[in-house]
Amino acid sequence: MSGPGTEALFDTGRYCLHDRMSTAYRDLVAHAREELRDDNCVVLPDFVRTSVLQAMQAESAAKSDTATYTEKWLNPYFSEPPDDVPENHPLKRMALRCHGMVRADRFAHDGTIRALFNNADLCRFVADCLDHETLHAYRDPYGCVNINVQKPGREFSWHFDHNEFTVSMLLREPEGGGIFEYVPDIRTREDENFEAVRAVLDGERESVRTLALKPGDLQLFRGGYTLHRVTAPTGNRDRHSLLLSYVTDPDHIATPEYAERLWGEVHPLHQQTS
Repeated sequence: MSGPGTEALFDTGRYCLHDRMSTAYRDLVAHAREELRDDNCVVLPDFVRTSVLQAMQAESAAKSDTATYTEKWLNPYFSEPPDDVPENHPLKRMALRCHGMVRADRFAHDGTIRALFNNADLCRFVADCLDHETLHAYRDPYGCVNINVQKPGREFSWHFDHNEFTVSMLLREPEGGGIFEYVPDIRTREDENFEAVRAVLDGERESVRTLALKPGDLQLFRGGYTLHRVTAPTGNRDRHSLLLSYVTDPDHIATPEYAERLWGEVHPLHQQTS
């Protein structure tokens, strides 16, 4: 039995994902590309219908206690710090990272979260915004669609992403904090710009941009050259963010080593990559 379609999932009056040939669709994609080009980030508010957001929030809340947590001291590059740099160098600036991830196989295949992730119009729209000819829904059984659970008092510390882009949607706000902060293009392929990175780590705020995301906002983000973090939530409510993974290689899947490190468990499909 097929799930809800594009018009049932998304506010198609505002975001016409179902009509790729329309002027409105082309204008929407042009806006997203411009924002991504200038800022490495675009936010599309109230992207899904209210009933869809509520259904996903219920799924997220019901599964949040199944999140896998990892604690590790990491620098912003997720790399091993070299011995031949000063202690205040960004490569040696370690922060404790602890956040939970609800893996994909926890979500019902006929649920709303899966319906959103598997929607072909959304995948095509993301590809168009990111200027990819084609993207594919990630087929990893644990990593294709996840909920990031950020506990009160736990900062998602300053870092650069290894992946080319991130597609996410806030599902639950904390009572306070949980603000997305970023510095676009602080480094390039040619220049790591360690001095500027160190200044931000030391508290420099002039270059920092902030986003107070709201539940239902879709965010497309290029984090490879953009230093970013999510500040620690305050109060008694976790922050929940939906992560949707699309890839250029339809056959890509996590290695057993990566799955073990992230999830503490290896799926039989991961073994096929050995």
